[in-house]
Amino acid sequence: MTRSVQSGLASASSLYQCEEFGPSPQSAATIIFVCPFGTSIQRVRFAIRRLCREGYRVMAYQTTSAVFMDADPAILPELISQVRGDIRARIAELKSQDVTDFGFFGSSLGSFILYNCIGREIPDLRWGVFNTGGNIARGLWRIPELKQRHVERGWSLPRLEEAWAELQWPDFGRLDGCRFVFVSSLRDRVAPLSDISQYLESMRRAGAEVGVHEVPAIGHITAVTVGLWKGPHLVRMVRT
Repeated sequence: MTRSVQSGLASASSLYQCEEFGPSPQSAATIIFVCPFGTSIQRVRFAIRRLCREGYRVMAYQTTSAVFMDADPAILPELISQVRGDIRARIAELKSQDVTDFGFFGSSLGSFILYNCIGREIPDLRWGVFNTGGNIARGLWRIPELKQRHVERGWSLPRLEEAWAELQWPDFGRLDGCRFVFVSSLRDRVAPLSDISQYLESMRRAGAEVGVHEVPAIGHITAVTVGLWKGPHLVRMVRT
């Protein structure tokens, strides 16, 4: 795989890093790939390789663990804003080279970041995979270490949901012609299948075609891992 690297900076601290993999962009569809929380690009190279072998070019993002570990809810919207801006800039550069086919694959936190990129924010993202998803505040609250950090800083679940309400319910604009799939599992206690229906409906009301693909798993991490392994199959589901 060919690779280039660029980092995004906020003041003195890095919020994200992006690496590009795969064939020349002129010969391939481009997938915006955002890693799960606390996961480096290196740890998910197996999934990136599988997508590259199918002929896709992958722009992979990893994000800072501080987004949750610092228990500062202001970091998440800033992270999303910066990643979104970087994606826009990279897509604009590729479009100047006559590249026109863009999609995405986001896992866990990466899925939520991309949920805030579709529609009016980045209209070029016409298809993609949400590899687990749901209510970001409730998902965090179901992880004991992260819940404890936020409680120690004076946060409650209702306050956290209020702080992230605009991210949880973005204004997509119109999504006509877009095709998405949510990967989920009944046994995922962090982002359970039972929680996602309201988010599917908001996208469907905006005009998107949205499906659900249930995976066998024993928890959130295994649900994400199975989704990553099945990446090429899931991408084909929304591109054909």
